[in-house]
Amino acid sequence: MATAPSSSSSPGLLKLEEQLTCPVCLEHYTDPKTLPCLHSFCEHCLEGFPLEERNETYYLSCPTCRHCTELPEEGVGAFPVAFILNNLKEIYSLMKKVADPEQVTCDNCTTANATGYCKDCSKFMCPECISTHKKWTDFSNHQLTSLNEVTASDVSSTSQLLAPAKQEATPTCSTHNKKMKLYCETCDSVVCHDCAILIHKGHTYNLIDNSFTKHKEALEKSLNPIKEKIEGLKKVLSALAEKEGEIRERGEGVLEEIHEMVEEMMNDLKKKLTEQAKRVTDDKLNVLSEQMKSAEKSLRLLEDVENYVEQSLKTGSSQQVLRSKKQMMERMSEVTVGINVEELHPKEKVDFVLSKNIKFLHQIGDIVLLQQCRVKKIDCITPAGKVVSFSLSMEAPDSSVLCFPLSSLRCSLVPVGKGDQPIHTTVTTTSNPGVYRIKCNPSTSGTHTVKVQVYDVHLEDTSLVIPINPYLDNITPVRTITELNYPSGVVVTDDNHVIVTEYHGNCVTILDREGKKMKSLGLGEGRSGNVKFFSPRGVAITPDKFILVSDNHRIQKISMDGYLIASVGKKCKGNRPLQFNTPHGIAISPITGQVYIADWFNHRIQVLNPDLTFSHSFGSEGKANGQFQLPHDIAIDSQGLVYVADYGNHRIQKFSQDRNFLSQFGTKGSGPGQLNSPNGITIDTAATGLVYVSEWGNHRISVFTSDGAFVIILIILTILMNYL
Repeated sequence: MATAPSSSSSPGLLKLEEQLTCPVCLEHYTDPKTLPCLHSFCEHCLEGFPLEERNETYYLSCPTCRHCTELPEEGVGAFPVAFILNNLKEIYSLMKKVADPEQVTCDNCTTANATGYCKDCSKFMCPECISTHKKWTDFSNHQLTSLNEVTASDVSSTSQLLAPAKQEATPTCSTHNKKMKLYCETCDSVVCHDCAILIHKGHTYNLIDNSFTKHKEALEKSLNPIKEKIEGLKKVLSALAEKEGEIRERGEGVLEEIHEMVEEMMNDLKKKLTEQAKRVTDDKLNVLSEQMKSAEKSLRLLEDVENYVEQSLKTGSSQQVLRSKKQMMERMSEVTVGINVEELHPKEKVDFVLSKNIKFLHQIGDIVLLQQCRVKKIDCITPAGKVVSFSLSMEAPDSSVLCFPLSSLRCSLVPVGKGDQPIHTTVTTTSNPGVYRIKCNPSTSGTHTVKVQVYDVHLEDTSLVIPINPYLDNITPVRTITELNYPSGVVVTDDNHVIVTEYHGNCVTILDREGKKMKSLGLGEGRSGNVKFFSPRGVAITPDKFILVSDNHRIQKISMDGYLIASVGKKCKGNRPLQFNTPHGIAISPITGQVYIADWFNHRIQVLNPDLTFSHSFGSEGKANGQFQLPHDIAIDSQGLVYVADYGNHRIQKFSQDRNFLSQFGTKGSGPGQLNSPNGITIDTAATGLVYVSEWGNHRISVFTSDGAFVIILIILTILMNYL
């Protein structure tokens, strides 16, 4: 039966009793033995442990930690004595004795109350015996402790105060019957003098006291990693407890959100259904009200006729009745025919009910683990000066879009290959639930890693490419291609192939993304196709992947292999529809698919349908708004607005889809925002919306916003510009 602690025991004694209780028999330890795992049990309890035999060797498993230990050949008695527990048993007996100091008597005179304790003698003493004890020379160095000091200390301090100061009796060697005063460092065991000479010859050994000092330091040093682990685990447990609190708090928050969501949904649903029911009811009642008014009106009319005729018959004379007969007959016939009683029956039915689609309730909401969620999409990259913004959303495993409080959402960008310093962002909501707008000030363009954190969970990283932006980047040529013979027009395909018209080479050349020539199109040695060019200038790619080229006084449509598909215009110049005079730039509207052509010497823009039939033209020679002086190139933005490089007027003119003049920017000059003979124009429709203009007269490229605000002079050209 387990030892029952005294009801008057202090918490310290109770804790000590717990330490002295065997976890197997639940009694105070009897002959305690320590296993290699440092857990201790009574010797008789160990003898009762089940054994496992493996390869003629027996093993027992520690009941506390399940550590498997080989059983010594001598049995469980060969396990080391648990001296710590034996010491604690002695201290426990002393502590129990001093629990009531008034009941402690002197161990010498046996009658007087003790007031102190000698650790060396392990005896309680009265004041008289303590005085005598101090006078004797043999006892003058003994450690005496006041009983009041003992009772006022905690368990740990009391244990130290009462711990015996004298050393245990030196053990005797079972082989040579001599005191074991040496410690063999080689065998890690206590030995006697004879053992050192006969059995441990050549081994390293030392006196026990000397070895103890050294090994005590080693044990204390080895204990440091254990202490560090303990501190680490305490911190882990503290973090786990903190996380437990956060999870509970988050759970309570989610429950509150559920309550609010359900209450809001119920209110919205109640409001919606109430409004629907009221609307349906009112509509039907309005129809019935009109029917009732019509029926009541008809009833009054019939009753009036009925009363008139009946009163005429009752009160009128024969002559009076007969004179009015025709009139009354006609009126009765008229009202009888004019009122259709069947049509006045109720047209509305009581045919509306509440549709209870409760089977869809499971789609209203769900509890999801953030680790299973991901960033759904990133789009709408919008540079505005040095600020870049984009939108993103997150989705659950079932692909539903998730909504989070702004305070729980964190987002940062890290440039790939350009350092790992994150870029701070600002997160705002949008009009679309679950879609968030991210704004930041990146220091460079290129690929960035987008890191999104919701609460304390990091979602899987995704990537974002920030486009080239003159506000951010110094754009310099990365490659120079010298094999071309006076390049005039250029366009880039969806697969990043570059198509160039060679004005003096009378061909169209296709380059790969690295700038290496893939092939040349046109008649001539080493070229592909059957098309003959004469000074090709402008070039564009149709939505169905054909090439449009302006050369001489015509527009030619060819395949990617250089074979003619269609041709518009004649070899000689003209100014009628579908006639040209040295056409240059070509652009295709992303909205309508129509083809816009800068008809240079006709000072106009011709617009063709996607099948190259004539649609319309606009512009005439002059300097007024909407007039041109040698229009050289065209660009169309994502909204279908048309930008024309008005070469001779040194400006850019902007038109709507229906050819109405909108605005212009640029004046002749070489200063910022001024232009000199603009001969090329393109728009970054994929990202920034900026307008890039090449200038023949200034040998440079100027950059503007879509509203015509000057941004920067991007490149100073050092080569000869396109031939006019």
